[in-house]
Parts: sequence; structure tokens; C-alpha cells
Amino acid sequence: MDHLYIRHTVGGRLFLDSIKHETPFAIEPAANRDGWKIMIEIGDRAHAEGICSSRDELNIFFVPGGAADRKTWFFSTHGEVEYDVDRKQLIIWADGRIDYNV
Repeated sequence: MDHLYIRHTVGGRLFLDSIKHETPFAIEPAANRDGWKIMIEIGDRAHAEGICSSRDELNIFFVPGGAADRKTWFFSTHGEVEYDVDRKQLIIWADGRIDYNV
């Protein structure tokens, strides 16, 4: 199972863990711009707004299922994070990405 988690850049506070919180997500190339669009289903508006309020201090990590020795770090240099209340979807526009072995 693919795994996504979001931590605060200072202190490493865990904002979201897709497995622990049973949160569906998708990552795709951003249309009409450089980078990636990360979409995360979050029904709890307060939880999503907590992540949005730290928009400039997020480390987003993706671990592909079956590849525990690989990790991708996504980040948004400009803090482009939004919450679509109607869709209950957090959207992070990541413009940076680093793939590495762990």
C-alpha cells in the first residue's frame, strides 16, 4: 500500500499519516504548471485547516507500496496549499521533489 505522510519542518510534528488516518490520496503531475498536485481526502475541516495554517512549513513524504527502501520528499516552496470544503479535499501544489533511498 502506498503511504503518504506530512510533517512539520521544525520539530517533525506529524500532521497526517495516510495509513494511520485511513486517508485516500493521489499524486499527479500538475496541469499547466511545473510540479505535482497532491490531493488528500480529509473530511475533518479543522484537521485540514491545521495543515493549511502551516503551509510554509510542510514536508510531504511518499513511500510507494512494496518499496520500503525508497522515499520521495515533496515540498511547496511558495506554500501553495488549499482546502476544498465541498470536495473535502486538501490540495498541495508541490514544485519540488527529491527521490532517495532510505
